[in-house]
Amino acid sequence: MMICLPNGTVVHHINANYFLDITSMKPEDVENNVFSFSSTFEDPSTATYMQFLKEGLRRGLPLLQP
Repeated sequence: MMICLPNGTVVHHINANYFLDITSMKPEDVENNVFSFSSTFEDPSTATYMQFLKEGLRRGLPLLQP
């Protein structure tokens, strides 16, 4: 999965196999807090995807500033 700017610049990406691996783990087994599970969502896939999107926004927004 990738998050790109309109000009094609990739600002964030995650390998689909890694995403599937990390979302199949128990929350206490996840070491990388960038893709840790959120208490807002019960589904690990949804929580991890939301973290992925938030990180993409955090990285991409400064590049869109004039």
